[in-house]
Amino acid sequence: MARSKLRRAGAALLLAVVLPLALATAARPAAAQTQQATVGEQHTQPTFQNLNGFMWFYNTYFGYKYKDITRQLDHFKADGIRVLGFFSPYDGDKNQCDGCDPLDFYSVSPQNGTIQDWRDLVKAAHARGMKVVAYFINGYMDAKSSYFLKAQEEYAAGDRTSREVSSFAWTTDPNSAKPKMHVVGPNQWTWSPIAHAYYWQLWFGPGFDYDLPGSTAEVTRIEKFWLDTGLDGFMWDATKDDSSLKPYDVTLPETYTKNPKWLASELLDSSNAAAHQSFGYTDWFNYKNDDQVNDYTRIENGSIDANGLETALENNDWAREHGATTHAWSIWADDPDANLIPHSYPSYPNDDVMRVQEAALLAGSGILYGCGMYDQYIRWSPTLRANWDRVLRTVNDNKALLPSANRGRVPAGPDPDVYAMRRTSQDGKQTALLVYNFHNTATNVTVDLTGTGIKTKQQPKDLYNGGKAAPIHGTSYTVSLPAYGFTMLQVKTN
Repeated sequence: MARSKLRRAGAALLLAVVLPLALATAARPAAAQTQQATVGEQHTQPTFQNLNGFMWFYNTYFGYKYKDITRQLDHFKADGIRVLGFFSPYDGDKNQCDGCDPLDFYSVSPQNGTIQDWRDLVKAAHARGMKVVAYFINGYMDAKSSYFLKAQEEYAAGDRTSREVSSFAWTTDPNSAKPKMHVVGPNQWTWSPIAHAYYWQLWFGPGFDYDLPGSTAEVTRIEKFWLDTGLDGFMWDATKDDSSLKPYDVTLPETYTKNPKWLASELLDSSNAAAHQSFGYTDWFNYKNDDQVNDYTRIENGSIDANGLETALENNDWAREHGATTHAWSIWADDPDANLIPHSYPSYPNDDVMRVQEAALLAGSGILYGCGMYDQYIRWSPTLRANWDRVLRTVNDNKALLPSANRGRVPAGPDPDVYAMRRTSQDGKQTALLVYNFHNTATNVTVDLTGTGIKTKQQPKDLYNGGKAAPIHGTSYTVSLPAYGFTMLQVKTN
């Protein structure tokens, strides 16, 4: 998730201040309890085309306990969150790569709890119709891992066939050819004073060579272990459209367990969507791998206008038509030099209003959208959180706003800083008209309903605010919007 090691390699981390999960609910009343579904229902849950609202946890770095997150599930669901993402669920080194650096693939970080706590969290999320995904490394293991220590000791003892030794590439000649690169990243032969030999290092530890049977056998074990916990998808670290990776990045997740999968790579975007879709990925960035820029920020910073926005949203249309999705996060970022050391998160000039409009545009257009870091979300103002949550609730409560709904632009005149679109649910039973004012002043936006299929005499329903909107009396329909305002209306069609 825009957390490329290409931007963070070698960064030193300091101790972070852990913020309790209780902060997230301090400013809002307890949510009503949600009736739980029966065990095993995760295999019949909605697909990622039929929900929206991501929340990502840097669980290892900030020390969030899986039990605490489980207790908050009803709050998250009431707030419009439908997908929980973890960076990363296994035991990782919090002082390397923000916690995704793998120390033990078959356990969880002690500060997060136990593997049973993780399983309970996934089960409880599924019971509420929510999904759980993970940012995941399947390219290397940390050099400090006990698994690699054992491999070095076995190699020194003359063992060349054990599971541990066979998982990695070794040589006594540092000038010998290195394994072929399938995963993106710096790599080299590195001397092991324990094994008295060189091992192939990728990033921060021994790499998995996808042309080595022992490596792929271990990758398979790792993935099956986590799929058995009920995971609904992965964002793979530093991977690409490489045929050697497809059995592990796509085929195994899709076939080993039957729940619909969200399969993405942190590096992929819509610029080569056909290749990603053909490879088997089910999702990619709608714009590009950038924490502080998405299609909303581009229109607000003037790099695109309403026509450019339409072109951008067509990327998501193409993905939907081919059974996939695209995603974007609300702007966020760690410091590229200091990683997650507390700092000022990025914001808009009028964050309380503009971030809500960002959600209404990106999630409202069908792009999978959410917050890239829970640590940032709990620092938002109560007003921002309440209205941002309300956008996601509105999206998830209306089939015409889900990723599966089709989309078309509605003419809104020559002003390059206003925009309108129509969305119709997959079953054709609900249609929504969405209108946006990207100006920093109040504006009347007039849309032309000619040829849109929207009835020209009706009383629209205001999906976001509740109640009724101004009536439609003809093909020309005007809405008054405040600065950075929007409206989401349910309309009848001919």
